[in-house]
This record gives sequence, structure tokens and C-alpha cells, in this order.
Amino acid sequence: MTPRRSSRFTWNGRTLFVVVLLAFMATAVIVIWRRGRGSSQEEAIAGLNEQRRELLAQQAMLESELREATSAARIEPAAARRLGLRRASDSQMVTLLRRPRSSSEGAAPP
Repeated sequence: MTPRRSSRFTWNGRTLFVVVLLAFMATAVIVIWRRGRGSSQEEAIAGLNEQRRELLAQQAMLESELREATSAARIEPAAARRLGLRRASDSQMVTLLRRPRSSSEGAAPP
């Protein structure tokens, strides 16, 4: 009869070393992969921040141009030219005075 082998696995030194080495290598590969991903995402975020700064600068410039284009100094001459308007002289101006409200009118109820 042949001696019967035990079905149990025993951890000898060489097997334990290989398992620990494989675990270390897997951990190292995962860490290096994560650092690479983080670096590429950092570059993408920096690019997006730069794009955001450029868009904010463009927005400020467009708002400034809009304020300038809608100012009275710019619109009045164009309206006068198109509609044939002219500025009224002081003698043609009528100033309406506003009567002060009495304290009972429009006052909030107590």
C-alpha cells in the first residue's frame, strides 16, 4: 500500500513567500495606477479651471460692451437720427411737481 497523502494544504516557506510577493505586487500595481489616474485628472481639472477663467473674462467683456451699447449716450443719437427727433429746449420743458402725500394716505394701518 502506498502511504496516503493528506488533503490538507500546508504553507511552507516558499509558498508563503510567493503569496506575499504577489500581494505586494498587486498592491503596488494598484497604487501606481491610481496615482496615474489622479495625475491625469489633475491636468484635466487645471484645464477646466483655465477655461472657466477665460469664460468669466469673456463674460465681463461682453457685459461691458452691452452696458456701453445700451447707454443713453449711444442710443439717443441713433434714435434721434432714425426718428427725426431733436432735444427739447429749456423753454419747451415742463416740470411737473409731485404733491407730498398726507400722513393718512398710504400709511400702514397700526
